Amino acid sequence: MRFLIADDHLLFRSGFKLVIYKLFPGATTFDAGDAGEAWEVLNAEDAIDIVFLDLAMPGMNGIAGVRRFVERRPPVPVIILSAYAEPEEIIECMALGVRGYIPKSASEGVLQNAVSLVLAGEIYAPARAINHILSDGGGGDFSDALGGLPESNPLRQLTPRQRNTLALIIEGRSNKEIARNLNLLESTVKAHVKVILRKLSAQNRTQAALIAADLGWPRHVRSRSP
Repeated sequence: MRFLIADDHLLFRSGFKLVIYKLFPGATTFDAGDAGEAWEVLNAEDAIDIVFLDLAMPGMNGIAGVRRFVERRPPVPVIILSAYAEPEEIIECMALGVRGYIPKSASEGVLQNAVSLVLAGEIYAPARAINHILSDGGGGDFSDALGGLPESNPLRQLTPRQRNTLALIIEGRSNKEIARNLNLLESTVKAHVKVILRKLSAQNRTQAALIAADLGWPRHVRSRSP
């Protein structure tokens, strides 16, 4: 098996390779310290079985970088490596075609299981994240408030976390304030804002607020921390 490990932390890559060799004897690994290097390796090497991508490494540009690797032809299965496991972020990656999402805190057993599933054509996501999503974790009162809107309404397509973020955008909060309110990293908030703008076909935050109002955003429901 041939694996590409793309992460900007050399020490992590070195340790990750040792685990790969232990779990998959005879495996061949390739290194990349940023998205550009990873792309070059993919273009230079044939038959890479899995690409492990650090979501936050230089050149990724968040979800946009993920899309670039997933849509590459010929396709190579992508597994995200991340220090964080925000359920909405995982779903966003999976929706793009990512085959696995492994928190960096995961055990060797989880890694082995995830790789085996992906090589078999399946997908892997942390069970805790899936349960959180299925339970509509942190969604506040938005599910009830938006329940009367058609399924095709873009507001219904927002995840619970994105709805909370949008509510704070409408209140005029900055990314730093949103991060503090929702107990998120500011970089995660920025990623959510980008997704919200795309889903609402808005050019900026002000336009997003106006579009949300036109789409039926409930004026009486305020954001709340999860």
